[in-house]
Amino acid sequence: MRNGSVLDLQIAPHEVTAMVSGSRLYRIKVGIDAVAGRHWGSICKDCAGAIDSLVELLQGRLSLGVMERICRQGLGLFPTPEQIRFQCSCPDFAFMCKHVAAVLYGVGARLDRQPELLFRLRGVDEKDLLARIDDSLPMANTTPAASKVLETGDLSAMFGLDMAPVEAPLPERRKEKKKAKATR
Repeated sequence: MRNGSVLDLQIAPHEVTAMVSGSRLYRIKVGIDAVAGRHWGSICKDCAGAIDSLVELLQGRLSLGVMERICRQGLGLFPTPEQIRFQCSCPDFAFMCKHVAAVLYGVGARLDRQPELLFRLRGVDEKDLLARIDDSLPMANTTPAASKVLETGDLSAMFGLDMAPVEAPLPERRKEKKKAKATR
């Protein structure tokens, strides 16, 4: 991996493919089982209370609480060893040859840079984490104080701007022109 022998590393739902340059060019395929719907639902439910910032989540950044839940061994989103299958076109009969190991290191490096790829690899939609967010975010029970509400009556005076009168939308102006022509 360090010397650049892992080529064309692709992360897709339930599958990683790559080419590894050795004494020849070898094809590697790593299959990952799908996440059970109930398991993903449990992760989403648990994460709803751990989302610190909706803005960060929408920007693709995960809070520490969400990352801890997603990375929890055996209960998170990372596959267990039983959920991973390897194939390599090399003649080595080892359970995991050095080519597969290099690809797995490459996947780890890629996930470090782009953690959102874990959702793609496991075939789940990270937007599902937002489904229950409304239950966990506090809502204000009071209205703002009257002194904190802006009067909208004369915005041009409030901001010291000269504002042109608002014209009718373009389709309305066309109708008015047609009516004027028709009455001539």
